[in-house]
Formats: sequence, structure tokens, C-alpha cells
Amino acid sequence: MRRSLLALCLIALAAGGGVTAVSLDSACAQSNCRSKCVEEEQACLKRTGNKGQCGDKANECLAKCK
Repeated sequence: MRRSLLALCLIALAAGGGVTAVSLDSACAQSNCRSKCVEEEQACLKRTGNKGQCGDKANECLAKCK
């Protein structure tokens, strides 16, 4: 999932230019950040099974992605 997202971002950046590339770069960075947060939440849930704790950490992580 993460590799395909990165590939799409790179293709979009190569095809776009100027201002478009900047906005796509930002969108890709946010998307990668969100993906990382979700992956960390899933790993936390597998380790602990604590939805509250893992969800709180995921929300904090997602807030930093903006």
C-alpha cells in the first residue's frame, strides 16, 4: 500500500510542474504521514489489544500530519 502510494506521488510529480508539483508534494507527504500513523496504530493493536490507548496515539500522530 505504502509503495504504491509513493509510486503514484512520484508519477504525479514527474508529470506535473511548478505550483502543481508543490501541492502534490504536500499531499503526498500528508498521505505518507497518515499511512504511517495507521500502520503504527495497527501494530499497537496487535501488541496490546488496547483500542483506547492505540487510538489516542493514532489521533496525536494524525494531528501532526496536517
